[in-house]
Amino acid sequence: MDLQSPFSKEQVDNLNSFQSARIFHPYTCGNGGDFNHIMYEFRSRYGDRNYEEYIIEEKNKGVRFPEAQFTETKLIATEGGWICPVCDYKQNWAHDFSASKKWDI
Repeated sequence: MDLQSPFSKEQVDNLNSFQSARIFHPYTCGNGGDFNHIMYEFRSRYGDRNYEEYIIEEKNKGVRFPEAQFTETKLIATEGGWICPVCDYKQNWAHDFSASKKWDI
């Protein structure tokens, strides 16, 4: 069953833990994949490293689409629902198991 926002404080904490647990695919922005989202993800992992140089280095290693790893921006749970840290995308539902920590084995 799915939950609708508003989420309780406990559910918000559980949902944000779910996002960083790397057990299941996280909730992601529906607008992910544009340049702003790609750069947000790149900067969150590599700081001030030059993006273009990184892409060239990876392609030289044989990686066909190195930019693809930066196309899914994880949403952040709030009591009002999910929000994207890059754009105005919002989502008002979550799967109940991800808000209850039943996933945390």
